[in-house]
Amino acid sequence: MKKQDNYSAFTPRAEFMIDVQHLSKKFGKNEVLKDINLTVKRQEVVVLIGPSGSGKSTLIRCLNKLERASGGEICIMGKNIYDADMNNNYLRQKVNMVFQHFNLFANMTVLQNLTIGMEKLLRIPKEESKKRAIDLLKIVGLSDKHDMYPENLSGGQKQRVAIARALAMKPEIILFDEPTSALDPEMVGEVLQVMKEIAKTGTTMIVVTHEMGFAREVANKIVFLEKGELIAEMTPDELNANHSHPRIATFLKQIL
Repeated sequence: MKKQDNYSAFTPRAEFMIDVQHLSKKFGKNEVLKDINLTVKRQEVVVLIGPSGSGKSTLIRCLNKLERASGGEICIMGKNIYDADMNNNYLRQKVNMVFQHFNLFANMTVLQNLTIGMEKLLRIPKEESKKRAIDLLKIVGLSDKHDMYPENLSGGQKQRVAIARALAMKPEIILFDEPTSALDPEMVGEVLQVMKEIAKTGTTMIVVTHEMGFAREVANKIVFLEKGELIAEMTPDELNANHSHPRIATFLKQIL
């Protein structure tokens, strides 16, 4: 895509799975992302935090082209996602996403929700895709739900199906957009536990969440955004209400 005039030429850095340079995003005159620079290494878990409306979800939606950036560049696994030869289906296979509201196909069973992408995009034979789907349902603790429809599942079960569906595509990176915010409190733990197990496998993850316990336990890096700006990056040990940045300290005092 066209670079803004005051930016230097974009040079992808192969050591990063995700390399975002000078990213901006506007909706009309409203600039929701402002000059974002972010890198994510292979097997790293990065958690995005910040108040509502800070641009966290927009940022991760730009990474797999669900939103098109207005300026700057995004490189995934050493390749600019706006190169002419970047296939969107390939990108979204390698960079899969788990949504806040599950986005399951209501007219399909749990098993069908998992196998459709494998068969249509990965061209995996039906029997092989079914076996892999069943194996993934065991991993997320839902092996007895394969013939059920989403309407018959709890919110936590739906989100675990959505995570299994993401894993079915054998992604290099998984983006999580507030995966527990639509859940009843008693269901949050079961979803976070599945996410912790995925992190242990070495899958590169970016997670938008308000679950600070998860961030402390699992994240390699925590990124704070406010009003579309990346204010600070910190380690899990720095995630406390005495943070040196006053705005981050105020935010954390409200939610810790």
